Amino acid sequence: MIDKPPQRPYDQALQRGLVTLSSQHPSAERLQSLGASMTDRIIRIPALKRQLSIDLNQHQVRVDGAGSARSVWAVLAVHYLCAENLEPDFREVSFSYFHDCQSYLSVFGKRITARFLATSGRSAEEFIRLGEPLAAARVPGSGTGFRFDIFPRIPITLIRYEGDDEVSPGASIIYQADAEHLLPAEDRVVAAELLLDILWGKPMTETEGLYAQRN
Repeated sequence: MIDKPPQRPYDQALQRGLVTLSSQHPSAERLQSLGASMTDRIIRIPALKRQLSIDLNQHQVRVDGAGSARSVWAVLAVHYLCAENLEPDFREVSFSYFHDCQSYLSVFGKRITARFLATSGRSAEEFIRLGEPLAAARVPGSGTGFRFDIFPRIPITLIRYEGDDEVSPGASIIYQADAEHLLPAEDRVVAAELLLDILWGKPMTETEGLYAQRN
């Protein structure tokens, strides 16, 4: 007998989440409030201008027209769909607003803000070129900003500010306040990481990418 390879933590979390989601029998009203829909036990949810399909019978998550979703995307989608508190809160807040994320602040600065400024946000022109095809909307005001709909109720806004001879370029990462109860604390960091992944050309699927990998 050939032993099966051990499951990775995200794979294990995905299977647990799919079992939980399947047992909940989510109503059409609940799914609609999250911007999702279900037909024949397949939940469909928009994600950064693509669509994820969560098959509750096969326990699979796919990117429509592409292939199996990366486990990290699949887990994020399942956690979002399993949220207990669906009360809307449309206020725009920074990551530091979330009380349960205080221990992540230094990590967030390195993994998200610094990474953005070193990659897709290294210049305004680069950010516009990479961001416009994925963005839900251009954000008016100072700096160069776009709002990206990770999921319908999880928009993340990235704004890049120009520097000068004395000040380096900066960035703001803005969430919608109800992300606090729609995603666990660590998932809010992961959502921003996945946005940067896609901006920089990393695949949403296990086998192929949305865009060519950037240099």
